[in-house]
Amino acid sequence: MALIKCPECNKEISDKVKACPYCGYPFEQQEEAQKVEISSVNIKMKKENKKKIIILVIIICCVIVVGFIGFKVYKNEQAKKEAARYEIEVENYIDNINKMKVQMIITGSEAEGLMNKTSMVWSNAIFKKSDSETDKYTMVNGEFVDDFNDALSNLFLDSETLDTISSIKDGQVKVANIIKDLKNPPKEYEKVYDTITDLSTAFISVTDFAINPKGNLQTFNKNVQEKIDKFMDLYNTLDAQIPNWCFRGLLSYILLIIYFKKFKLGK
Repeated sequence: MALIKCPECNKEISDKVKACPYCGYPFEQQEEAQKVEISSVNIKMKKENKKKIIILVIIICCVIVVGFIGFKVYKNEQAKKEAARYEIEVENYIDNINKMKVQMIITGSEAEGLMNKTSMVWSNAIFKKSDSETDKYTMVNGEFVDDFNDALSNLFLDSETLDTISSIKDGQVKVANIIKDLKNPPKEYEKVYDTITDLSTAFISVTDFAINPKGNLQTFNKNVQEKIDKFMDLYNTLDAQIPNWCFRGLLSYILLIIYFKKFKLGK
């Protein structure tokens, strides 16, 4: 038991008593009042804590909402940038296809001219037909050569023919370089690249045959026609695979038809 002083009379009394034995000061009521006061303080603290928690939850929700909106805006912007980048990639890819086809037309026309002249020299040498365009290859001192191979040799040793062959080979290199830039097509143009590869093979087949003619006159003309037909089929297939490019492709298509029309030899 401990002694305490009564707050009323200042006498020393036991801390266990409920009231001061000297002045009757009630300690039990004071304890109840303190308890009530403490409870009131606790309730107030709980209310304040609850408010803080609610405010914190609201702040967290706002942060989440703002973050989500920001993320959506960011994703939309990224999607727009990706779409713009892809559109530019597609445009560049189609432009390279256009360059390839134009170069094929230019080189193909040179090959067409050489094969047409080869067929004429070959035929006129065999049938001894005089022609102002072929006489310098098929005739020597006013007489036809004995062997058509001599006429073909004269043709392919001619400086003009050598220049044409050099230009054709240069065109082959240019087409090959453009195709290197087409090796990684946009996703929707993967099948287009397969056609480009086949078209390139047909183009090389035509131009190589112009530089190195083989067979006899009949098979030569037949092979020329077959190679050109295959090239044209692939050319048309490529045009069909790029419908949005029809206007630009139309001009090259018309030019190609004009240039290669003469390939229908022996008919």
